[in-house]
Amino acid sequence: MRLALFLPCVVDQWAPEVGLAVARLLDHLEVSWYYPEEQTCCGQFALTAGNVPAARRLMRHFFRVFGGAEAVLSPSASCTLMVRHHYPRLAESREESRLARALADRTWELGEFLAAQGPLPWQTRHPGTLALHRSCKAGQLGVLPAARGLLSRVEGLRVTEVPPSFSCCGFGGVFHRQHPHTARVIGEAYLEAVLATGATGLVSPDWGCFLHLKPLAAAAHLPVSFHYLAELLLPASFG
Repeated sequence: MRLALFLPCVVDQWAPEVGLAVARLLDHLEVSWYYPEEQTCCGQFALTAGNVPAARRLMRHFFRVFGGAEAVLSPSASCTLMVRHHYPRLAESREESRLARALADRTWELGEFLAAQGPLPWQTRHPGTLALHRSCKAGQLGVLPAARGLLSRVEGLRVTEVPPSFSCCGFGGVFHRQHPHTARVIGEAYLEAVLATGATGLVSPDWGCFLHLKPLAAAAHLPVSFHYLAELLLPASFG
């Protein structure tokens, strides 16, 4: 099986190192993959903002780019959720419905894909304590158990979680732009809750939330580090 790698637009624009970590991880696993250069946004931001016509246009472009792929892999629970759950609802014709269902069945989030392959054939190490970021979309997609399982095998790593009452970090896609004050208050409280667990940083299956949290931590001078899942799973020689 050859995987088509779909990188979320926030990674492409703000965190290219995450895409490189995913590519290195797949190479080390000897997984065949390629990156379709015509890819753009999945349309999630447009849908969240209520712009359904724009979301459908981006969905149709996704069909053109990835419709023939054997499997699609994304280092984003949010984008994977968009393809699996929202594309079938956005489809307007019988052919679009067929394409949406077919892509939903063969689109994987990175953590769940790795967990399905079994234990990694190398030992990873990351001394310290990190909080697993339960992004809203990762929870809806159901991939957090896979992330926990992968992290449990990282030598020296203690994984904590904030209390369930902190159900959102304040990002919410376009929410942090539409309601910046509310998003900031939620995000700052979330970061304080992370530190209260004894963690010195966050690890997430969704980098998009960090687009909101990293500037908040920097502005408040909070000693919080930010890690995407793949970065902690690379062999030491690939870090």
